[in-house]
Amino acid sequence: MNCKFALITGASSGLGADFAWRLAHQGYDLLITARRLERLQDLQQKIEGMFNQSVSVFQADLSNSVGPSSILAEIDRINRPVDFLINNAGYGYAAGVLDKSIDEWEKMIQVNINSLVHLTRQILPSMVAQKQGRIINVASVAAFQAVPWFNVYSAAKAFVLSFTEALAQEVKGSHIKVSCLCPGPTRTEFAHIAGTDTIKPPEFVWMESDEVVRRALQAVEKNKVVCIPGIFNKIQVHGERVLPRHFVSYVAGQIYKP
Repeated sequence: MNCKFALITGASSGLGADFAWRLAHQGYDLLITARRLERLQDLQQKIEGMFNQSVSVFQADLSNSVGPSSILAEIDRINRPVDFLINNAGYGYAAGVLDKSIDEWEKMIQVNINSLVHLTRQILPSMVAQKQGRIINVASVAAFQAVPWFNVYSAAKAFVLSFTEALAQEVKGSHIKVSCLCPGPTRTEFAHIAGTDTIKPPEFVWMESDEVVRRALQAVEKNKVVCIPGIFNKIQVHGERVLPRHFVSYVAGQIYKP
């Protein structure tokens, strides 16, 4: 079997769906996962109708510890090594720490951190054995600063960024390429789920999901460990690095404060 095989989490919409389209176009067979089965099946039909690629769907909830294990069991059933892992599943809440229950925060941490580490740890050995592979972990520009009212989310994405940068060094020289995607405002369902529909950044800062994905795939092929798509996002991140952290956090808090 000559086709390469990619696993994409959170593939029912937004960045995950666009990663699926792009990788199918590049000749990858796919395993796409998310909670919303009907959306996955719709995407499967559309991609298979457009490309001569196999698309498998698997419903999984990564907010509990069973989710990653069930995906790995499905990969074993398919019996194909994963050549490209895209840890895209993730979400955030625009809320103070006391505004959500500990159960809600723990589920979010499970999706954004624990499941990502679990899948990466368990899939990486086959890449090492094959001496090739690609991993993209999706973080955010929020990974570079502490964001009040997005406290847990920004901290989780900081973990993803740090984890990915360190992993890239660990696999250096093994022909495995690892990259962390850190997008800014992107036209996806994220703002609706997070509850920030009413916070409208200027129109010029928004990016289309497909363009973010295109740049992420270019970055990993160039072995670029951190991908910050868009000029505005790059300026924002580099500006935050030279300003006092407490000032950056204060400004962010004023933007998102209810």
